[in-house]
Amino acid sequence: MSDTKQRVLLTGATGVIGAWAAREIAAGGGEPIGLTRGTTSVGRAILGDLGEEMRWMVADVEDQRAVTAAVAEVRPDVIAHLASAKPWQMDAGFVDRPNPRLGVDAIVTATLNVLEAARSLGVPRVVYAGSKASYGAFAGEYGYPTYHPVPESLADRPTSVYGITKLAAEQLGEYYDRHLGVEFISLRFASTYGPFKRGGGRTAAAIISAAIEGRNMHYDFTERELTLLKDELIFNRDVGRAVWLACQADSTERRIYNIGSGTLHSIKDVLEALEGMGGVVMPTWSMDTRPEPTPSESSGCLFDVSAAARHLQFRARYDLAAGLAETAEIIGAGDRNS
Repeated sequence: MSDTKQRVLLTGATGVIGAWAAREIAAGGGEPIGLTRGTTSVGRAILGDLGEEMRWMVADVEDQRAVTAAVAEVRPDVIAHLASAKPWQMDAGFVDRPNPRLGVDAIVTATLNVLEAARSLGVPRVVYAGSKASYGAFAGEYGYPTYHPVPESLADRPTSVYGITKLAAEQLGEYYDRHLGVEFISLRFASTYGPFKRGGGRTAAAIISAAIEGRNMHYDFTERELTLLKDELIFNRDVGRAVWLACQADSTERRIYNIGSGTLHSIKDVLEALEGMGGVVMPTWSMDTRPEPTPSESSGCLFDVSAAARHLQFRARYDLAAGLAETAEIIGAGDRNS
């Protein structure tokens, strides 16, 4: 597919990944068009002047008629479906009352609406923001402590509402690809971080955001949590570029691609990188010396990203230091303009 004047309709264009994708599409010569229920301060800060220049469509992705009407008006070359509910909105461990219906409505039904609009109006490709949560927890050679690279062929065994519904949406996309003429590409991202990506709990993204945004935080870490458990981190601008590359790829040989940086980091690595920046509010922490059982599964992993390199020509451009520096620059600009 040619990247000349490629018109890309982006759902979730005001989210952290959607805004970066819009920037990368525009920088690459494409035309990003946002489909959203409303603007957000996060999206405006990342989009900058592009947000004023872009065309915007107002629609709720859970409303089939509204989605179809927007697609009919825009007639995009590709739809990048990035809108999604988040695990901390619905899953056990984040909320007192888990909400599976939110995942089904905001992820599965919304994806079905996008796919059906693409099929009925002849949009040839849908690029989807998948999730590593669809794999489930990582065990054996793919988890702690060996972290062998995870291939896309690894069996899916999600246990969260988020992972289950993300996988169900992918399976719908693969059905439309096989039987209904809509090419479907899902990108499963490693753990993302960047401006305004806060996440939940004591994740790297949450720690980074708190430090750079100037929020005082305190954590209790065990030695394993601080230094031994690791995860692959990818800067959100690299994620946005992966979306654009998937939109314009001439052809692909698979429907699911791992998107990562190829590098593992511990929480200690993140803290040391933040401390080396200056101008941030470093969290305080104490060591929890309770005995720890050896984990049989790990939420962190390292992706095999060779397929994305071969088929999409994707390789991450940002290491941790560069990603943190750009995060601080954009958050600082947002503070100055607020």
